[in-house]
Amino acid sequence: MKETLLLFGFDTLPELLPVHGAMAKLGVEVVAVPRRDYLVTLEKLLVGEHGAYAGGPLGGRMAVLCDIAQRDTALDALRAAGGGSDCLKAILTAHNRKWSAVQLYGELQRERESFRGK
Repeated sequence: MKETLLLFGFDTLPELLPVHGAMAKLGVEVVAVPRRDYLVTLEKLLVGEHGAYAGGPLGGRMAVLCDIAQRDTALDALRAAGGGSDCLKAILTAHNRKWSAVQLYGELQRERESFRGK
């Protein structure tokens, strides 16, 4: 699998271009996932499958690092390029690869709220 960064909720060029530039320096492919694909599993997104989701936005931005060898470097670059604390971040794992963006975002949001004591 290629080193890939899946982006959700990065909907404008000013949000996308800095991330693309930062990841290109690391040899990481960036895939800006359109809203229609939010119910497709993460593993299927990586092979180019599409969906027909008609719901609303996730509620915020999210990035999923897929098979990226230099994770810490990629995360630092993502933060510097505008994917700061408002952007939920995850690593693709054997456990979450069959989840959709909607499922993963919900889980990450619950974890964030749990850590904040809400």
